Amino acid sequence: MMTSRERVKKVFLHEPVDRVPLFELTVANPILSKVLGRKIEGMVTGESKIASLRANMKDRAERKKLIERNVNGMVDAYKKIGFDMLWIRPFEYLTPVEMAMNDFITPNMIFDVKIESIDENTYKISDEEFGFWSIEEYSPKSNTCPTISDCISEKGEKEFERYIQVLEKRSNAFGEHIQDGLQGLKIAVDRSKVEDIFILGCADISFPTFYPWIGMYMEMMAMGSELVSRYMEVTTAGTIELLRAQLEMGVDGIMGTNDWCYRSGSLMSPNHFRKYLAPYLKRIVDECHAYGVPYIKHLDGNTMPIIDILVNEVGIDGLHSIEPTAGMDIGWVKKTYGEKIVLLGNIDCGNTLVLGSKEDVINETKDIIRTAAPGGGFIFASSNCIHSAVDMNNFETMIQTVLKLGKYPLNS
Repeated sequence: MMTSRERVKKVFLHEPVDRVPLFELTVANPILSKVLGRKIEGMVTGESKIASLRANMKDRAERKKLIERNVNGMVDAYKKIGFDMLWIRPFEYLTPVEMAMNDFITPNMIFDVKIESIDENTYKISDEEFGFWSIEEYSPKSNTCPTISDCISEKGEKEFERYIQVLEKRSNAFGEHIQDGLQGLKIAVDRSKVEDIFILGCADISFPTFYPWIGMYMEMMAMGSELVSRYMEVTTAGTIELLRAQLEMGVDGIMGTNDWCYRSGSLMSPNHFRKYLAPYLKRIVDECHAYGVPYIKHLDGNTMPIIDILVNEVGIDGLHSIEPTAGMDIGWVKKTYGEKIVLLGNIDCGNTLVLGSKEDVINETKDIIRTAAPGGGFIFASSNCIHSAVDMNNFETMIQTVLKLGKYPLNS
């Protein structure tokens, strides 16, 4: 029987494996708590973001405790569930001026900030040296914590230009925040040698999908503003530095999770994607390849307008999550690109895993394995993540069905 790391590495080499590997981008509470029998905040939720704000309001020691507790908890949970691969963001519990979804922080974005509580679930982050600020609002009901306002969206293009100018003058040297984040990733890398799990780090371009000023940015792209290229250049340079630190640490792969697609298609035209995003993403992918590790791109929504650019021009090694309710046909993706990339997906986490019956989960899991697993190059996952509304019984049924039916050679 293969180990998890062997299994995933062979999948990315398009070599035969014993069974279909299992992966989830994130698993939110309450499922994490039920699996572990103890409370952690997890990753990429409102709960983890608000915990980061509150810990960083106290001191560095509290931030380090938060990082250590959650990274160890995620390793424990993923091993207990039976996942073969775990994704860790080294900047998950850090607080830049503007947190958004924390997908694309670079070292020069980390300022000394002041965090103020406006009310129980609303916080203002401000940088006293340059005057940048944002307001973050946590909703316990939806488990989200978006950036609801900031200085750039209020003041416009001139403030955006000033922000770029500051980033261009700042160093990408790692301060204590980045060091603490990388230490969290190192915990997972060190444990993977004993626990046998494929560890993914994180790197992506800093496209401002989740910032309040995304509308202004899209208009600037359409008008051909040089500020867009300057922003992408300075943030990508910082991303590469943080990426190299992860690669030198010994991660098994890298995953980028910034989103650029809705259910109706990509946020921008293929031509704008090719001009303003693809060259910078390719730098990240090329850096991964220089170290001999695969790069996986997460994109939910309808990626059809840009998928060929991602595969044949950028050179990604894997695509997650091939969302079926956005019109993504995993069978077509397999037939068209299955010899070049690994597919990760794609049971419906919005309907089937939330409201479906046990039979619904089994049947959809079976269909996906039958469609995407033959010939290898496939990792089973949901169509995004295991979020707070996913039914625990359906989640367990999904796992058990993959373990039962995903053994090679596949039974037709």
